[in-house]
Formats: sequence, C-alpha cells, structure tokens
Amino acid sequence: MKAPSPLCLHSLRLLAFPCSRESTSYLQRRCYASIPDKPPPPPTSHGPPTLRNPAIQRPPPRPGSYLRSKRDDDEEFTPQPLSRPIGMPQPPQPGENSGLDQRTLRQKRDDFVDYDKHLAKRASMKQQIIKPYFRDWSNMRFHKGKVFVANELLFRARHALFFPNFFGRTLNKGAGAALETAGDGYGGLGRDTCEAMAGKVSVVSVVSNAWAQGQVDTFCGAKENAKLVEVLEGAKDVAQRVEINLEDNLLKWWVLRLFGLARLRRERSLEQQGRYFLVRRGVSDEMKEGIGLLNDKGGYVYLVDGEHKIRWAGSAIATETEKASMIAGLQRLISKAKGEKSTKGQKPRLEEAVAEVVGVEQKTAAAGGV
Repeated sequence: MKAPSPLCLHSLRLLAFPCSRESTSYLQRRCYASIPDKPPPPPTSHGPPTLRNPAIQRPPPRPGSYLRSKRDDDEEFTPQPLSRPIGMPQPPQPGENSGLDQRTLRQKRDDFVDYDKHLAKRASMKQQIIKPYFRDWSNMRFHKGKVFVANELLFRARHALFFPNFFGRTLNKGAGAALETAGDGYGGLGRDTCEAMAGKVSVVSVVSNAWAQGQVDTFCGAKENAKLVEVLEGAKDVAQRVEINLEDNLLKWWVLRLFGLARLRRERSLEQQGRYFLVRRGVSDEMKEGIGLLNDKGGYVYLVDGEHKIRWAGSAIATETEKASMIAGLQRLISKAKGEKSTKGQKPRLEEAVAEVVGVEQKTAAAGGV
C-alpha cells in the first residue's frame, strides 16, 4: 500500500480541523526570515577604534607629562599639617624587617596547608594587582607629590611614635668583611638602621628614585639648606645624617648596584657611606602607612631622637616655613642630647664627691668617739 500524498494529507486535515480561508492560505505558504540590513558604521568621533574600519583613526598617544599634569576634572587635594604623631607603636629591634624567610620546613608545611593563610595571601596579592602601576607618578601632579605638611613644633617625646627598623646594605665596602658568609641576603653587608641611629639625633631621609632625591635635597642639600649642614657639623658627637634608598624592583636593584654605587661613594665620605642604606626587601605596607610614606615616588625627611622616636616629618619639596621648623627642632633635640650627655658624665663625679664627704664624716665621728 502506497503512502498518502501531501495533497491527501492536507485535505484530511481540512476535514478534521475546519478553518477560514485566510488561515488556509497562511498554511499553504512558508515564511522565511528576511536578511537584516547591514548596520551603518559607527561615527568617526565616537566609539572605540577598530582595525577593520580604516576610516576610524586612533587618537594620538598622550605623553606621561599629560597624565601627571593637573586637569580641570581632578578632585582638589590640599595637603594638611600633621596633627598627630606618626610612626610605629613598638620600638625597633635589630634583625626586624629583614625580608628573609626564617621558618623551618615544618612551619612552611603547616602554613602551606592552612586555608586561612591562603585567603590572607590572596587578599594581599589582590591589593597589589589592583594597584595601578603609574598611580604614584600620576599623583605627583598634586602639589608635586606632597602628602602632608611638616609640623611646626616637635611632637612631645611621651606621645611620639617609633621609627621602624630598615635592614639593608651600606656603601661601606669593609663594613661586613667578617660576615660575608652570613645569609642576610646582602652578601654579609646587611646592617640595621636602629643600631646606626641608637643614642643620636638623626636626620633621616627616605628616597626611591632621582626625583625623590631632588625633593630631599630641598630639605637637606648643602646648597638649598646650608644652615642644616652647619648645625650637623657643629654637633657631630650627638647628631648625624642617615639616608635610606628603597628599591624593591629586582632589575633596578641590579642596575643600581652595577652603575650607581661608585657615584654614590664618590659623593660621600667614608663615615657617611656607613650611614647610607640600600634596602630591597622587608618594607611592608603597614610600615609605609605608619610613617606616612604614602607615595613611593616622593621624598621624605624625619627628625628621630636617640630613642628612635619621630619628632618631626616632612615630605616632597620643602617650603621656607618647613626648613625653619626643621632647623629649630633639630637644634632643640641637639641641646637636649648634649644636656643629657653632660649629666651622664657628671653623675660619676657627683657620686665620688658624696662618697668622699660621707667618708670624712665617718672618720670624724670615729675620732670623736675615741
């Protein structure tokens, strides 16, 4: 038996499901989707450029100076004077912030299987990834990178916070000849800043590039601030200059070691070379936030007393008011340090005089008793 033809099937469908002529005509024709019209090309003044449309031209590249220059749509930022002490709550200790992993194999294994520590490390890496690479350079357009204005008066000693310890190598070649086999990460030349600053008033500068060094020179340079150099020269026994150069980029670190160390040594005496620290690791974000180092591309200057407390701080390019307040604060700290030193020297003499007087009185009493 042959299969029914399509016409027979259609007739049977009409008998089973009677409908109007319009619907019958609709069933007899097939509808196809129409081809859409080609969309018009986007205008040349709007929309992202594409390589497929040569009519759209790419905008000319903008130099970095444009990104660093201040624009009308920027939010206004005005640095404010320090209203409270800055620094770390705990005093620095030798060996801190060396950046070396001192954990044992068992501790490393325990940390590797600790999920909470994985989450903490992931959050830290996320913060580093989302930070724009040129953010600090872009922020230099606001007052030349000035983060805060220096305090006019010294912070009181009982309220001041501590300057953290930085661990790095110095420019002095013979400083670590006996420790070259030590695993400090600097070939045995690693030193602690807290040991170099102990017991002395220190003018500490922190830089990370030539731009920051130029800003620090406005505070401490021999041409820009000859009065500061004169004060330091007159109080070498209680005051000193300490320089810290931060460089966490490994490539720049080796370029500095290969081509920059000789120049830095020529510009400084042998004594100053022992107080110039090159630091590559161990500087955490907490340390930077604690001492106000919020822009890595700028320069910072601190007055630190003999107890490692930050008594004064300045950033970026110095003003005449900041220079005057820094010199006045330094002279006050030097006078106090000299007074304490003289008091310590007179204390044994005073004790000897009291003992001599007591001995004479005892001899007199003994003679009278006889």
